[in-house]
Amino acid sequence: MKVQTRLSLSTSIIFGIIFVVSSVFIYGLFQNSATRAIYRNLQKMAFATAFFYFGDEEMTDEESAMMHQQFGELVGTTYQIYDVENTIRFGLETSKITSSLLEEIREKQELPFVSDGYFCYAIFCQDRQGDFVVVAKQNREVLSTKLHALLRVLGLALVLGILVVILSSRWIARMAYRPFSKVINQVKNISTQDLNVQIQSSQTADELQALIDTFNELLTKISETVVIQKNFVRYVSHEFKTPLAALLGNLEVFAIKERNPDEYKILAEKLMQQIQQMEKIIDTLLVVSDLRQASEPATAVRLDELIWDIIDQLKHSYPNSKALVNMNIEPIDIHLLNIHKDETQLLMALFNLIENAVKYSRDHSVEIELFKRDGNLCLTIADKGIGIPADQIQHISKPFYRADNANQIQGSGIGLSIALRILERNGIHYEIRTQEQEGVTVVLVFGSHE
Repeated sequence: MKVQTRLSLSTSIIFGIIFVVSSVFIYGLFQNSATRAIYRNLQKMAFATAFFYFGDEEMTDEESAMMHQQFGELVGTTYQIYDVENTIRFGLETSKITSSLLEEIREKQELPFVSDGYFCYAIFCQDRQGDFVVVAKQNREVLSTKLHALLRVLGLALVLGILVVILSSRWIARMAYRPFSKVINQVKNISTQDLNVQIQSSQTADELQALIDTFNELLTKISETVVIQKNFVRYVSHEFKTPLAALLGNLEVFAIKERNPDEYKILAEKLMQQIQQMEKIIDTLLVVSDLRQASEPATAVRLDELIWDIIDQLKHSYPNSKALVNMNIEPIDIHLLNIHKDETQLLMALFNLIENAVKYSRDHSVEIELFKRDGNLCLTIADKGIGIPADQIQHISKPFYRADNANQIQGSGIGLSIALRILERNGIHYEIRTQEQEGVTVVLVFGSHE
């Protein structure tokens, strides 16, 4: 059942219940009020009848005329006058009042009651002619007719009211549901091939807008995950393709003819190098997924020597690279250069940071500075490249994530995430300063406990 149908049905049911309860209250109130009115009229009828029969000679002409007028207004009622022998002296011979009830009337002087389908009001009169009981009566059918008419009015009002509520609630529900319909249509049009879309916000500052904003955040995360997965597949396939192709090629060539022991030894060394290359790739993936803890105990590593080794290694991949290293360390603070960290992980982190600086810098140049600040050793790695967009800087620590402006430069998006993951694991504070089209500066702070 649709929400708008359920809303319309619920509203109609609630209205029906409220109306029925109100109708019962109105019916009871009307019945009670009408009954009291009937008894008041019957009381007037009883006194008017008594004065009409027993008090005319004691009244003035003006009082007699007024009493006759009041008696005339009570047409539609009947009366009976009983003597001391409980016989009807005056009035219609309708259903008679029982002797026990007449005695109760004489005792109480006045008494309203119901008898044989009549509302009755009786008074006890004492006159020179004798003692009499005057009973004014009205058929209950008069009230029943009014109550039936009221029931018909209330029933018609209930039917019309429910019909109006159903139509109006469906209209209101349709109006309220229209923004949801728009969102549903937009969601239906989302393609799995392009998740980089956003649902148009309703700007209503209500639960619907909160739902749309939450869904848009989810779409953004899914889109980022898809990009990361694609980059991961691309990285793995690219990195493994080269050593696997070399392994297969060497084995195919070697299988053409018989080889001497020296040739087998050369082949084994080549295969071992290629297997070691594949192992390094696996280690990289393990570092990214945090599946592997540091396997080597932390030893003192000279940070400056590590940096020079990395620069020498980069010369093979980037012959035109330029590295400017500034050593702003006083001789008295030379001990700060000894870093007690896992050498392999530290080498991997710094290598990726410096390689990124060389790769993305316009002239493949990088500026590296070592200095002391607040008693701690600090390292800055700065390039003059394309920078990172401000709205994407928070994503750079995600594996295989690449900024939009980096698509023209070959890469997998894994190097920086590995470096940052290693820095975090080893308790090395880092700060990334970037400005688009001007470059990126990475600041590392090695604590005094290092």
